[in-house]
Amino acid sequence: MSRRVVLVCGPPAAGKSTWVADHAEPGDRVVDLDQICRRLGSKDPHQHPQHILDQARRARLAEETQVARMTAGTAWVIRTMPEPERRARHAAALDATEVVVLATPAEVAKARADQDSRPAWTGAVIDRWWSRYRPQSSRLEREITMSQPQEGS
Repeated sequence: MSRRVVLVCGPPAAGKSTWVADHAEPGDRVVDLDQICRRLGSKDPHQHPQHILDQARRARLAEETQVARMTAGTAWVIRTMPEPERRARHAAALDATEVVVLATPAEVAKARADQDSRPAWTGAVIDRWWSRYRPQSSRLEREITMSQPQEGS
């Protein structure tokens, strides 16, 4: 069995979780902070109590360490990471085989955030992501522009 690790990045409401759900196969590992928070008891899909968020970040680190040690199988790691240096370092730490950046335009991401009733601060975080985003010319990285609303996002 081969090994595949995909680091999926993009701004909030870019469609990262939906994109991974559309591409992952049964049995694939998915590392997603929001999913971890919900497993730990967070009732809101995106606004997590601080104590759960702290615990989830530790759990995510442990899961990502396991992904880095995988010798077979497929894992999808969802992060935001607008800076190319940070994506490159994280991809190296995961021994990722691929990096996908969902470059969903800010106005589309903000419309999705409103549609999903995400917290009021989401728009500012989307703007901050775009102010810091830089593409990277790497053999591992590809950028996908997600300009259409997604069902179920």
